[in-house]
Amino acid sequence: MAEMLAGEILMETLAELGVKRVFSIPDGTYNICFKWAQEKGEARDLRFVTPRHEAAGAHMADGWFRVTGLPAVVMAGAGPGAANLISGVIAAQVEEVPMVVITAQRRRSVIQPPRGAMQVFDQRGAYSAVTKASFQALQPERVPELLRKAFLVARSGVPGPVHLDIPEDVLNSAFDWKGEQPGQKEAPLPGGDPQAIREAARLLWEAQTPMIHAGAAVLRSGAWGELTELAEYLGAPVSTSPAGRGAIPEDHPLCVPTLCIGARVALSQSDLCLALGCRFGELEFWGKPPLWGPPGSQKLIQVHIAADRLGENRSPDVAILGHLKPVLRSLLRELERLGPPRPHQERLTGIRETIRVWEKDLADRYLLDSVPLIPGRVIHEVRSFFPRDAVMVMDGGNTCLWCVHLHPVLEPRTFLWTSEFGHLGTGLPYAIGAKLAQPQKTVYLVSGDSAFGFNLQELETAKRAGASIIAIVMVDGAWGMEKASQRRIFGHDSFLNCDHGPVRYDKVAEAMGCFGAYVREPTEIRPALEAALASALPAVLHVEVDPVANIDPPGMDLWVGSHSG
Repeated sequence: MAEMLAGEILMETLAELGVKRVFSIPDGTYNICFKWAQEKGEARDLRFVTPRHEAAGAHMADGWFRVTGLPAVVMAGAGPGAANLISGVIAAQVEEVPMVVITAQRRRSVIQPPRGAMQVFDQRGAYSAVTKASFQALQPERVPELLRKAFLVARSGVPGPVHLDIPEDVLNSAFDWKGEQPGQKEAPLPGGDPQAIREAARLLWEAQTPMIHAGAAVLRSGAWGELTELAEYLGAPVSTSPAGRGAIPEDHPLCVPTLCIGARVALSQSDLCLALGCRFGELEFWGKPPLWGPPGSQKLIQVHIAADRLGENRSPDVAILGHLKPVLRSLLRELERLGPPRPHQERLTGIRETIRVWEKDLADRYLLDSVPLIPGRVIHEVRSFFPRDAVMVMDGGNTCLWCVHLHPVLEPRTFLWTSEFGHLGTGLPYAIGAKLAQPQKTVYLVSGDSAFGFNLQELETAKRAGASIIAIVMVDGAWGMEKASQRRIFGHDSFLNCDHGPVRYDKVAEAMGCFGAYVREPTEIRPALEAALASALPAVLHVEVDPVANIDPPGMDLWVGSHSG
C-alpha cells in the first residue's frame, strides 16, 4: 500500500480484525475515519452506527458482544465526547465485557502540557481508572500496533474494555504503510494443571451428591456445550449465577432455577460443588449458607481464568487456573477413564417437585387477569409469545425481580442484563446492539418505565439503524424499587420524590417513527405483541401495571438480604 493517514490505517486494521460495526458519533477530531467509511466501509463490511449519546453507544457495543462473543468497538471525540462515553465503559468493566474504546484527543501541541485549549482533559488518566488498560498513540506508526494490542488485552484473562487515546494530528498524519500488521499474537488458551484436573475428576467421581455451579464466564467463553456434556455424564444438578443464566437451558432436567430458593437450599446439601468461572460474589451470598454448604461438609473445586479470583471469597479444595473450554474437555476425559456415565442423582426427583411447587405458587399468586395488570402476568405472556431462542433484555429495578422469577432463559446468550453493576438505562441500547449483531433473531426488552427513560432517545437510533426491537415498558409511573426501600426505612407508604409525571411511551415511539401500542387489559397483551412484530419497526408497548403490586415483587426479601450482608 502507498502512504496513508493513520486514521485510515486504524480503519483498515479494524476491518482486518473482523470488526463489523463501530458505535460512534461523528466528530471533527476523527472524521478521517468517517471519510474512510464513506469510501470503503461498504466494500469492507465495516460501518458506523451513530447513537444519540456516547454512553448508549458503549452499551450497544456491550450488547453486541453478549450475543456474539466478539468484542465490539466504540469511539468518541475529544473532551465532552470522551466524558459522555465513560459511564458506559464503566458498566462494561464491571460486567467484564471486552470492548475496544477509542477516544480522539486534541493535537499534541496543546495537550502536553495543557495550555488552555478547548475540550481538553486527562482522558488517559480518567480511562486508566475504569478499563483494563489505557494506551496512547503519540506516533502514527504505532496506531495499528496499539490497536491490535488493545484487542488482545481486552480478550485475555478476565475480559474487559481497553482504551486507546489518539490525538487528532496523529490520526491525520501520513506514513508509508505497506499493510503489515505488527503486534502480539494470541497465545493458546490455558488448559489448567493436569494434576489438578486429575484430582478434581477423582473428587467428582467419589462424591455422592456433586453439583455444578456455572458463572457468566461459561457464556463468555462459549463453554455451555462442555458444561452440559459434563453435567449429563455425572447426572449432576446445575445451578447458575444470576449473570450465568442460559449456560444450561432452564427447562433442562438437570437445571435448578437461580431463584428457586427451596431447590437451591436442597443443593446446599451437596457434598461437592464444581464452580465454573464465578467468584461467589454478593448475589451468590459469598459462597456461604444457606445457599451453600459449610466448607467442612461441602468440598469445592473452583475453575477460573484469573489466579486472583481463586479462593477470593471461599477457599477451594482444588483450584484450577485455566480457560473453561479446555479445562472442561480435559475433566470429561478424566471422568471417562474412571467409569461410565452415571444416572441422574436420586435426589433430583425431590428437587424437581420443589421446583414444580414453587412454579405453581408463582402462578397462583401472580398470573391473574386483574386490572391494573400484575407485572408477572405480563412477563409470563411475553415469554410464552416469543420463541425460545429470542434474545431477551431486562432493565429496571423491581421489573427485574419479576422477570427473573417468571421468565425462564432457554438458550445461551439470549439473556442480557447488567447483573453486576445494576446500571439502569442499559436495556434499550443493549437490545439495539444485540439486534444489529443478530438481525435474524427476535430481540425484545422488558423494562421498567424509570429505566427506559434514561436512554429513550435511542428509539430514533433504532429506527434509523433498522434495529426492529420490541420494548415492553412496564409503567407504574414511579421509582418502584425505591418505594419499596422507603417503605422499609420510613415505616409507612407516604413516599418522597418517587413518582413521575404521566408519559405515554407508545406515543413517544410513534413520534420517532416507531410502532406504539397501549396495553391495559390482559386480553390486549398478545394482540399488541403480534402487531408489534408484524410492523417490522422498532416497537414500544406501553403497559400499565399495578403500582401497588409492583412495590412488592417476588424475591424482594432475598434481594434485601443479599445487599445487607
